Amino acid sequence: MGGEIKINLPNLEQTPIDVKNNKLRYGINKVQGLKKSLDIFNIDKTINISQDNYINILGIFDGHSGNEISQYISSNFHDELLKSEKFKSQKYKDALIETFINMDKSLRNEEINNKLKEISQKNKLNMVKKINEFKNNNSDINDDDINGINTLMDIIEPENLEDVLISDYKGSSGIVVLIHDNITYIANAGNSHFIIINKQLKINNSIIEKQNKDEVEEKKRIKIAKGIKFGQEIKNEEYLYTRGFGDFQYKINNSINIDCPEILSEPFLYEINNNEIKYIIIFNHGIYENVSFEFNGDKNNIYKNISDYFIEHLKDEKKPISEIIYEYFEELLKQIDKKNNNDNLNDANLSCVIIEFFS
Repeated sequence: MGGEIKINLPNLEQTPIDVKNNKLRYGINKVQGLKKSLDIFNIDKTINISQDNYINILGIFDGHSGNEISQYISSNFHDELLKSEKFKSQKYKDALIETFINMDKSLRNEEINNKLKEISQKNKLNMVKKINEFKNNNSDINDDDINGINTLMDIIEPENLEDVLISDYKGSSGIVVLIHDNITYIANAGNSHFIIINKQLKINNSIIEKQNKDEVEEKKRIKIAKGIKFGQEIKNEEYLYTRGFGDFQYKINNSINIDCPEILSEPFLYEINNNEIKYIIIFNHGIYENVSFEFNGDKNNIYKNISDYFIEHLKDEKKPISEIIYEYFEELLKQIDKKNNNDNLNDANLSCVIIEFFS
């Protein structure tokens, strides 16, 4: 029986956000799903430049090996962005890149590391609490069962946090959308995804082409850096994780070419005129991974499947976007369960942000 225990899974408790202004409306939602911890944190900020001039910042930070990095980055990204001289000079593309890099570097700071340790300690206490609750409700469990619970918690913790740099062995992907006047910028570091739907309700293929070119160049870079260790190559040869925050064990002195670490914090940057956008859909790899099983990793079909669903359901303008996203989560998990008996196939947090631009 050991290792087979499920603790309150799947967890479909949602965190909905819906906002509307004179330029756009958007919805955000996330669920823990069948993963053993919730490692995703979203960002949702409005920056007032002047009375009628403001910037929307939206994004997903998807942690791995715990939520320390994703929680910290999501809470502080906005403030770090505002500090940037490039942001103050309205060089938003450069400001996003600078903020990703600077926030990553800050994780090595002793003060920041202590904050990450505090989050780690809370995680550990929450894990103990959950185990005790489970034990109190299940009098017939044994030691093997408890070991199974610990394994399933999916949280990596050293025995002694005193001399540990959390960012050595934990990390987070990050995707951030910055919307200002007529231009939207998308910064993506890691394995989250985005789709842009144009006014004709079709996928913007020019952005897809740029993403594909970036992936080709990324594979070349990784080969120079002697190959990815964290993550794996999947069937379509797309690397699972090559950019993001933390994971300094793969950034420092771990490459044939010291100028080319295996994981970078610098994001890929995309920009597009708002007149060309009807919807932006951004989503974490957990969603991509689940849909991938239906389409054998075919990116074009995965994106089309996701966009077709939301284009159809967003026609109901009275329904909050966060509710549409949640219904998609439910439908996605049902479809996977029908096709597969292996719970690992949907063992992921799910998070999605949808932005609708008004004409």
